[in-house]
Amino acid sequence: MLTFYSCEGKNVYRHFYRERQKMHLYKKLGLILIAILCFAGNAIANDPVRYLAFQFFTGSFDSDILRKAFPPPPTDLRRTVIDLRDHIGVAGMNDRQLGFILGLISFDNSDENVRKLIAAGFDIALDTGVAVGFHIDDSMFWGRLKQLNTADNVEWRDWLGTLNTGRRLDWGLEPMKIMPQLCINSTDVKEAVSERATLIGEEVATGIKKLAAVHRDDLFLGVIAGSETQIGRDFDTGKYLGYCALTNAGYSANNPPTDMDSARSKIIMEFIGFWARSLIGAGVPEGKVYSHIAYKSSKTYGLANRAVPYLQLINFTPPAIAFCDQCVPGFSTYPELGHLEQWQEELNRHGDPSWASCEGTAIDPVQAALSGKGADMEGYLGSLFNHGAVLVNLYGWGVGDDNNPFRKTAEGENALAAYRKFLAGEALHEAPAIPPQASLIDNVHKVQAEVPGWIQKNGPAQVKDNLEQLDKALKEKHFDAAAQAATAILRTIEK
Repeated sequence: MLTFYSCEGKNVYRHFYRERQKMHLYKKLGLILIAILCFAGNAIANDPVRYLAFQFFTGSFDSDILRKAFPPPPTDLRRTVIDLRDHIGVAGMNDRQLGFILGLISFDNSDENVRKLIAAGFDIALDTGVAVGFHIDDSMFWGRLKQLNTADNVEWRDWLGTLNTGRRLDWGLEPMKIMPQLCINSTDVKEAVSERATLIGEEVATGIKKLAAVHRDDLFLGVIAGSETQIGRDFDTGKYLGYCALTNAGYSANNPPTDMDSARSKIIMEFIGFWARSLIGAGVPEGKVYSHIAYKSSKTYGLANRAVPYLQLINFTPPAIAFCDQCVPGFSTYPELGHLEQWQEELNRHGDPSWASCEGTAIDPVQAALSGKGADMEGYLGSLFNHGAVLVNLYGWGVGDDNNPFRKTAEGENALAAYRKFLAGEALHEAPAIPPQASLIDNVHKVQAEVPGWIQKNGPAQVKDNLEQLDKALKEKHFDAAAQAATAILRTIEK
């Protein structure tokens, strides 16, 4: 064998070897780069779609009490969705999608009505390119189910089994009386939940198949499995309920829970979880079922009369109970002092998951009744979407006449601009927190602690007017006026 070897040949070989090594390296780098790009693409593809949705009250109101509780349904649902899309001018892009939510679907709606509503919702989503979702009333309106009207299924006001007179709804300036609060962990109530969840889940699964057939799975935004779930108060007496549910949980007058309020919160959380599991078991995809609670913030509570314990004031629904095993946590979001901060603290304790604003808009209901002035919609939405919200369900579109403050807030030009900005993929600014003066909370607590004893010695005349001004200002969230009234009271009693 002839061997060719020289310094020049050696250099040529080394050059060839180096080039070959480079080619292997480039190939390996290319494969790594492709893997990274594929991973990034999958990560983008797997990012949850975020939905800007609008609630339409459409649940074929089969009872008088439903008709009294909610705005009338649209005369033409399909046209209403088209008008929504066309007013905004875009249905979404990539991971941002416009949506509409139908409901509330309650026990008072017949099975046939529920089937038709869900089928119509999916058909409209396919026709319009606007995502559809559904909102369930979990326990308020149930008069159609006569079999539940028994002492085993209706809540009690005491350990003796005294039935509640009707549930109190504080949805307006005057409370509304509806049918009695159900005992949410009774066997018959849970059976009714299971049957209704199975019906909804199966119909939703059928609709999802239609979407999947045309590769538009993103047009299903999910099911809100409740409407500010809670154990409500008795209408006639204002008493807090839950004794039936506590009895079912193994407690009694002789064996009460160590903490009555926390025990009721746990029962509500279990009820939320039961709805979620039942819906998912029947065909609603996991990750598309949202809980829906409501609470006043602890900061707002700190400014109010704290004679009522916090959990009672919020009907036993602190933020923690929204986090059931198989649901996306959700709550009502209206502008309120400390509300989102308290929610973020709870999110942090649960690993900062995605969450939902299941009801709300950029106007406080108190201000809607007093002044009709809403907040900046972009700031409102930015404070939600920029902090992990995957669904924001806005109330107010098409509700009432043109002067309705909720409608004006939802349909104003500034609001439309904010919707377009979000759906176009642009970043939203956030509403700055506007806290009361730093000393106000301390001064209010001081008034609450010291004024009762001072009045016993000196009578109410010197502080009566300022106390009334303080109470009014706090209710209306006029913090500057509240601070002035509190300061005036303290100056009087400290003379």
